[in-house]
Amino acid sequence: MRITNGSMMSSYLREVQSNLQTMDKLNTQLTTTKQINKISDDPLKTIKILNLNNEIEDVEKYNYNCDEITGWLELTDEALGTVSNLTTDIKTLLTSISGTFGKDEIKAVQSEVNEKIKQIGEAMNTTYAGKYVFGGSLTDEAPVKIETDKDGNVSLTVNNAGDAKLNDKLNTVVSSGIKVDYNLTLNDITKTNGAETGSTSGLELLNDLSKKLNEDPINMDDLHKISKDLEGYMSDILNNRAIVGARTNTVEQVKDNNEDNILEMKTALSVTQDVNSVEKFIELKSAEMVYNASLQVSSKLFQTTILDYLR
Repeated sequence: MRITNGSMMSSYLREVQSNLQTMDKLNTQLTTTKQINKISDDPLKTIKILNLNNEIEDVEKYNYNCDEITGWLELTDEALGTVSNLTTDIKTLLTSISGTFGKDEIKAVQSEVNEKIKQIGEAMNTTYAGKYVFGGSLTDEAPVKIETDKDGNVSLTVNNAGDAKLNDKLNTVVSSGIKVDYNLTLNDITKTNGAETGSTSGLELLNDLSKKLNEDPINMDDLHKISKDLEGYMSDILNNRAIVGARTNTVEQVKDNNEDNILEMKTALSVTQDVNSVEKFIELKSAEMVYNASLQVSSKLFQTTILDYLR
């Protein structure tokens, strides 16, 4: 087969260009610390890297949901703790009343109890990031209305009573296939079991108490019944706090599992994507030697002759 200088030159230029492309690819990998910088580098690995990145983003979104739920639940528990402490204080005040109390002493107790009832209403209107935590899906409106009539009686009433949204459960996805209800409704935290006074909710129980303390004379038997009912109500609040604690533990456990999954996926991504800088540097230096050697060979293969000047 006849080989001309022109064919040798064309072949040589192709090989030199190939060497340059190899050096450029190695240099890009070293600069970006990534093995894959465009799809054509390795289509199969590119798909794997994209899938891993998408999965990591999904799990990180789940963890964001976990953080939001944890914050919501912690504030819920804090609000319930406030309600429990205030109810305990009210019961203590009722216990302190005796038959020897005069009007002024009863009035002082009534004023203090009324203030604590108002504080309970405020605790039930607790907000998280501008949303009312006990309002069901009506998160933009206070679930409890706090009012004081002309006689000085304090009343806590349900705002938007009858709206089914007040009993809606809020939920969100915290991991693939796992959805968690994270709110307690106003009905959850105000219902009472076995109240002797006939009250059907904690709100009514507190409203009755405010009225009973305003009677003249006060009925000690009624106050004793309310005091006993407050014990049951505190027990209900404690049960709700236990529910919140269990949900918090569940969400935290799911988040820990998500963190482990993220770590595993990032490890797999690093193995697929990241460059071993030492190895790539050695490869780049080897490619440079090959390129320089090819240039030196060309100077011997394609020497200038007088014919080059006669063309």
